Amino acid sequence: MAKRPTRKPAAVKHGFLEYLLLSVLALVVLVTAWTLYDNGILDTFIELFKGSH
Repeated sequence: MAKRPTRKPAAVKHGFLEYLLLSVLALVVLVTAWTLYDNGILDTFIELFKGSH
């Protein structure tokens, strides 16, 4: 009986679920950043730094 050649392990392929979770996480970060900006967090920080000097 001839031996079959041994195969190297296949590279890890990223699945659909991983990309879906990454997309959802990026969307959550983006919406949170936009909400903070829209609620005036930037203006609040500017006023805090102006008042401390």
